[in-house]
Amino acid sequence: MRSLLLLCTLVFPSALSAQTAPASAAQTQSDLTQALAGDWAGYLEYRDYSEPPTSTKRVQLPTWLSIAPTSAGQSWHYIYDDGPTKTVEETDLVTFHPADSTYSESDNGKPAQTYQVTGYQAIRSGRGQLILSGTGTDNDKPSETRVTLTIRRNLIDMLEEVRPAGSTAPFVFRHRYIFTRTHPPALPAAH
Repeated sequence: MRSLLLLCTLVFPSALSAQTAPASAAQTQSDLTQALAGDWAGYLEYRDYSEPPTSTKRVQLPTWLSIAPTSAGQSWHYIYDDGPTKTVEETDLVTFHPADSTYSESDNGKPAQTYQVTGYQAIRSGRGQLILSGTGTDNDKPSETRVTLTIRRNLIDMLEEVRPAGSTAPFVFRHRYIFTRTHPPALPAAH
């Protein structure tokens, strides 16, 4: 009996630590690629800049997203329903870089935008939340950007917030994508 207790004392903690150890950068990248691949449907909600600066008016567009792995990362192909007779398409090349805590995307062949990322260490099986921080322009003015990317089994939620470059003002809503898988998850077989 004492031998069994000693064996459990030695084996059980190592089994626990193996389950909770953070994934390697390569594994995290692979898990994200697998978790995101497929077809998604939802909407883009964005702040309407045609309104006065104090306006909080937002616009929603039905949006479809297909994500596929490529040799350079992932292809994110968006289709927007922008009115009764207008459909807009965009393809982004997205690359997760857990090893150096960055994320990059280039849309329609433009130079890549790179973000610093926090949260890779908390990603499990390609699911979790990443915070992307970068710089760019918003309404043709230099800005700081923060993107909160939440990935679940059947949900992608990307919230982009901005503030003027060099400011300590709070971040404000710029736009948000919310997607669910176009196919429901498989149900377990009834016994």
